[in-house]
Amino acid sequence: MLATVNLESVAPVGSVLRAIDELVNQLDTSEIEMCYDLDTPQGAKPLYPKTMIKVALYALHNCRFSLRKMEADTQHHLGYRWLTGNETIDHSTMGKFLSRFKAELPELLCQVAMIGIEHELIDFEVLSIDTVKIRANASYKQFRTTEAIEKEKTKLKNRLADLIENSYREDEEEHKALQSRLEKLERAKEVLQKRIEEKSVGKTEREREDVEKKERINVTDHGCSLMQQANGEKNSAFAITVSSDSANDFIVHVKVQENPNDAEALMPAVEGSRETAGGRHDVVNADAGFASIENLERLEEDNQFALIPDRRHEAEVRGELSKGEYDRSKFTFEEQRDCYICPQGVELGRVAAVVVNGRIQHRYGNRSACKNCDHRSLCTKGSHRIVSRDSNEAIKERMRERLSREENKELYKLRAHSIESPFGQIKHNLKYRIFMRRGREKVKMEISLLCMLHNIMKIGRKAACAA
Repeated sequence: MLATVNLESVAPVGSVLRAIDELVNQLDTSEIEMCYDLDTPQGAKPLYPKTMIKVALYALHNCRFSLRKMEADTQHHLGYRWLTGNETIDHSTMGKFLSRFKAELPELLCQVAMIGIEHELIDFEVLSIDTVKIRANASYKQFRTTEAIEKEKTKLKNRLADLIENSYREDEEEHKALQSRLEKLERAKEVLQKRIEEKSVGKTEREREDVEKKERINVTDHGCSLMQQANGEKNSAFAITVSSDSANDFIVHVKVQENPNDAEALMPAVEGSRETAGGRHDVVNADAGFASIENLERLEEDNQFALIPDRRHEAEVRGELSKGEYDRSKFTFEEQRDCYICPQGVELGRVAAVVVNGRIQHRYGNRSACKNCDHRSLCTKGSHRIVSRDSNEAIKERMRERLSREENKELYKLRAHSIESPFGQIKHNLKYRIFMRRGREKVKMEISLLCMLHNIMKIGRKAACAA
């Protein structure tokens, strides 16, 4: 039995479909639109860019990440037909659109943040920052050092020479495959050499050789790194640093990292959040992975109030002390006398200063006192105990004192839900556990669309409740 369907009934007020349609209509896509040539007489008129964005967002909401699945959905599902005006979208058209505007699409996240401010979903009180690792669309077996690349190139060239010498016609496909692989290896080597040169600046020849031996690149996707994930597996992955406003778990900034170094990502995340949302948060929350002394110094210089525990502080709070009663935390520093007092009441004076990773570390000890101490075996495996102290250790101690206050403990607790909620939405609800595209720019485009969808759903719920 045939029936006439009213497409308006497919997207009732308050639905995600309606929210995507209304909110994308509010975005300024002029930078994308100006790239279209509408005067050419050839071919059909292109689909409106906002229509393409709506379909991509709705496909992500339905966990339909494949381009061919998107094409099938625009043919057979009424929700997509409502978005497109009863038009279908070819998978290649969608793929070219996402690839062509991979730099412009992430910029729309800033506009969505402005809409969130209008709906009072951002209050600029607490900004929570954390990093999630998402698998790359590349095998972990494709990582190569410079030496490994050269070995594989030699092997492929020998095989090519053999094919040419013996004129194996039936191996023409193999010939093409070998040539393609050689080109990929050459491109990967060029990128790897640039990285080695950047990391070798200011280093000795021996240190440069060490960098060259350790540095690796994935031949399939140059932007990803080999990372250990939460389940213990090591995979090709990208580290995604997300900044969220704790009032409504609203994402205000996202950054794609090639290396899982949280400390390096903190300040770009803070500064990027200010740029995206157009405002400064009162408090910045982050876990111990972000707590380098350099970061604490920069936050203090910027007059930014932050709550970021260091790793040792977290271990002390959990009671996981490596040396029990003789752990470093049991040694009290006397600032006026510039010495440490050990658990036995003995004074450890400053004995040396060394440079570690570009920072001055002062060493404190008392060789004669330790020599005659009955508890030395419990305190140290050496002849005497040495306690190291950074030249600006005081900044870390001020952060610990700040974290010990009850009101700040409550503020810091907001971090867990505020930042884990978007991660749960993306990885569990949307089932997005591996990137579909390769390359850092395309990965940023994908994660930006996911963050936009997360925020649009927040705005849609708020608007529906208000109505």
